[in-house]
Amino acid sequence: MQGVRISADRYKVLYAGSAGALSTLPFQALCEAGFCPCAVVVDAGSDALAQRQALPVVTEGADTLPALALANELPLLRLSADAHEAAGQISRYAPDIMIVSCFARRLPEAVCAVPRLGCFNLHPSLLPAFRGPSPVFWQFHEGVNPMGVTLHRMSAQLDAGDIVAQTTVTMADGISLQQAGRLLAEAGGRLLVEALSRYGQGKWKGHAQREEQSSYQGFPTQADYAVSTDWPAQRLFNFMRATCGPGIVYPCLVDGRAFRLVEALRFQASGTARFCVQGDQLVLPCCPGFVHARFLTE
Repeated sequence: MQGVRISADRYKVLYAGSAGALSTLPFQALCEAGFCPCAVVVDAGSDALAQRQALPVVTEGADTLPALALANELPLLRLSADAHEAAGQISRYAPDIMIVSCFARRLPEAVCAVPRLGCFNLHPSLLPAFRGPSPVFWQFHEGVNPMGVTLHRMSAQLDAGDIVAQTTVTMADGISLQQAGRLLAEAGGRLLVEALSRYGQGKWKGHAQREEQSSYQGFPTQADYAVSTDWPAQRLFNFMRATCGPGIVYPCLVDGRAFRLVEALRFQASGTARFCVQGDQLVLPCCPGFVHARFLTE
């Protein structure tokens, strides 16, 4: 990837995202650091309530990009689903750079080709590992810690463009997906500010991803919540604690018996324990360690 020279006070940034922390917190970090975008881009199919209102209602603590755009007196662009029309919408702002973080859908190549210096995406994993739409879920599923955030150039292949910057984030045991997402979003905001500062000072360099180290995972299905006592206890506990919620069940086969786990209570990372069941709770011997969990009895 060739370095690009630009002037800090002469480039225009568009910011595209959605409603979650992985979109809103990096946007707020940019504004607080003086890199306020020239406009905010959201999907035309999202935030239907706001579309029906003549003026968005902003309340204290509002955490959607439309609300934040209004609070910062920035234009809000609802991007058309039609690629040609969307490219025209973006072109009207004549952006130098477009920053994308958790946009509601994949941007067409016609849109990515508009910004003079390119489109760049914040992705919540250490690429090239865990490409795809649900990287935080899959990092918990695989027991990855630390996790991380990558700023990369967008390319025709999803999450496969040149890496500009990366940072790691260590997760505490028992953290939820929402808490992990917020930590990754905060780290992503810092990473983005640092990268844009380097961009304004001269050359922004990147390096190609190593395809032999890449992995891709899609949206999780019900079958992907199955857990195994072959896992380390820490992995099993943290995966369940991160992803638990109403209606979520974790199938687990122990000594030929099928259990439907619903809550991880505590764990020991090392040592051994005998498998036992008492009421709606059980002890799961793992490799290594053991987990105390609750299961459905009916």
